[in-house]
Amino acid sequence: MPYAILRFQKAQSGGVAGRDRHNERKKEEYKSNPNIDRSKSEQNYHLIEPAGKYKQCCMERIGDVGCRVRSNSVIMVEALITASPEIMEQLNSEQQRQFFERAAAFLYERIGKENVISAVVHIDEKTPHMHLCFVPITQDGRLSAKEVIGNKAAMCKWQDDFYDRMHGFYPMLERGIPAAITGRKHIPPYLFRSAENVSKSYDAVSKALQNVNVFNVGKKRDEALKEIGRYLPDYYKLIEQTKSIDGYVSELEQKLAEQRQNTDAEARRVRNREQQIRSLNDQVYEYQQKVKQLQRERDKAQKIIDAIPADVRTEIDKTLKKGARRYDYER
Repeated sequence: MPYAILRFQKAQSGGVAGRDRHNERKKEEYKSNPNIDRSKSEQNYHLIEPAGKYKQCCMERIGDVGCRVRSNSVIMVEALITASPEIMEQLNSEQQRQFFERAAAFLYERIGKENVISAVVHIDEKTPHMHLCFVPITQDGRLSAKEVIGNKAAMCKWQDDFYDRMHGFYPMLERGIPAAITGRKHIPPYLFRSAENVSKSYDAVSKALQNVNVFNVGKKRDEALKEIGRYLPDYYKLIEQTKSIDGYVSELEQKLAEQRQNTDAEARRVRNREQQIRSLNDQVYEYQQKVKQLQRERDKAQKIIDAIPADVRTEIDKTLKKGARRYDYER
């Protein structure tokens, strides 16, 4: 089902620089995000170009308004704006730009264009999307992301209004059932990047494991340990991160079953309920596929860990815990 997508992420002072480096493509390599095709980065463009580093722009805007800032204040909010791939694929480059301009105009009305420090469109990833970063300043001149973005109910209203605006231009768009109703969780993109990294390293580590045993000594053993040590932290991390979503598909299926049981109401309620069921059924299927993908890569990671001889695994774990730099664990 085609959707317009709007998500917010808050950033305190310490988290702004990372968003700056990512959004403005200031890093030479993005090993943690293989979806970035640097050969296409020159096609990225700004609707609003930052006047300097994000943190500097935020603090200058805060200073201009005269806001009070605490050490834990949210000084920037990043809005991610895109649409389902099937929508973006239908639009040519000019139509895509128009989509982002219309979405940005919606936000300008709500947050004040003067508070926006950057609006950049990324073409160098699988689905074109925009990162719009702004300082959350209220109409009466206070710094308050909580008030500008709001609570869960307010976020649902944001999504309703965004859908209404974009649906007027793109009638094929549909409004998903709000998370406040379905209770669904968002799987962060970094989990899929992590899974992709595990998948790519699987053959290399498997080959290295064939040469590792209790009797290996010297350079050959060291080379094998180095290869394993490079990727082992990623495997541990993927296994740990995916634990939190293991039971989520069954939760969705239960919700779907409950929805189906409640269709014995009057005709209008039945029609509305059936529409929700169809939408939820699509979401269940989509989520099942995503979780299966993560589970396959997690199983690969677990297989690697299980195949490591006990003494070798103990040696690597000790090295990781001590923070030793004998082996290169950085990607």
